[in-house]
Amino acid sequence: MKKIILIFITSCIVLLTNVSSAADYQTKIKRLETGFASLQQQINDLRRDMGSDVSEENAQRLANLEAFAVQLNEVLTEVQDKIEENKSEVSRLSTVQQNRPNIGAYGTITAGKSNGQNSIIDGQSFELIISGQPHKRISYFTELEFERAAAVGTSRGGEVLVEQAYTDIQLTSWMNFRGGILLVPFGNIERDHFAPIREVISQPLTSYAIAPAAWSDNGFGINGRFNLSDSWIADYQAYVIAGLDSNISTTGLRQTRQGFGVDNNNSKAFAGKLSLQNTTGFNLGLSYYKGAYNDSGTKDMTGFNIDFDYKKNWFEILGEFTDMDIEQETGKDTHLDGYYIRNLISLNGLLPENFLGADFPHARLSFVTQYDEVTIENFYDSTLPSNYEKRMTFGLRLQPTASVMLNINYEDASATGTDRILRGNDELWIFSLGYVF
Repeated sequence: MKKIILIFITSCIVLLTNVSSAADYQTKIKRLETGFASLQQQINDLRRDMGSDVSEENAQRLANLEAFAVQLNEVLTEVQDKIEENKSEVSRLSTVQQNRPNIGAYGTITAGKSNGQNSIIDGQSFELIISGQPHKRISYFTELEFERAAAVGTSRGGEVLVEQAYTDIQLTSWMNFRGGILLVPFGNIERDHFAPIREVISQPLTSYAIAPAAWSDNGFGINGRFNLSDSWIADYQAYVIAGLDSNISTTGLRQTRQGFGVDNNNSKAFAGKLSLQNTTGFNLGLSYYKGAYNDSGTKDMTGFNIDFDYKKNWFEILGEFTDMDIEQETGKDTHLDGYYIRNLISLNGLLPENFLGADFPHARLSFVTQYDEVTIENFYDSTLPSNYEKRMTFGLRLQPTASVMLNINYEDASATGTDRILRGNDELWIFSLGYVF
């Protein structure tokens, strides 16, 4: 009799302990299953030990204990079913979370003063980034630009522009198919397109006049990356796009970017870039562009760009060279070229540790210099002198965190030719606050 009561109490304690305190559901089920099997075995042993003792009282107690075992089995089955439901719900919520878009933002505000001009505070841009991966082999990326505090339907100026909006479909581990509004892969767009990331405030002259840093176009193509060796990685992009049109001026190609869904001829252009990245900190990029630009589609514009970047401890140097040739109906071809060299020297070694306080342990202060120049042959009359502009930039760049950048730059520009490409002969002090969240 005492043995029956002991088995009953022990079983209840085992059940309650497992239900209330087990942190892992699978472990809980396993223990319940083990406890139930042990209870069944003890009931069988008890029935055997009782032998011929078939008193009504003991038979009733044994029947009650067997009924409890049946009830315990039903509870165990119910717990298993509930856990399966929870697993399905967790899986559903995980899928919902995976499909939920990621939202980010970046932007800049500047204040500047040039010779003979009033000082200007300019909310240059606010960019909204929306991206996501609804499937393990499908992703999307959208970049919306609100330039100069753009206001729609009022006289305050600015513009709202979709700079990028594309979808990637992974074909293999090293190749994706991409379609949509693309940032044309020509030049050092990884550093110069996103203003807060760029170490100088103003765009390089090559990005402004020859290969615009905000050069987007409709198109399709492939991209991806793969290992060349233990120390080299290759990253590539190759797209068919609408291309540039014939709105070429003596100050460059900035107006040749066509509207989305517009093409002035039946030909399409090609743009591609191959980037090589080395574990030593050296990166090299090679870009190529070719496409018919005139309305009849008979004359081509061909561009080449090489960019590089090398970083070692407190020192970094980067730059690019851009060359663009434009075929003419008559006379010699028009030629545009330019380059820049940018250098960053970290000053952290000259400053005390945590110089901005313990809340900014990774703050970085850098001295920045850049020299850039661009030459544009006169598109309308080859007998006129080429337009030429050069600029020297000195600056300090403070990053309290990797997401916030404070810059102050001094620019000294000079120019020759019939038309001013950007600022001509000018000096400029400019300050900016940039952020990437």
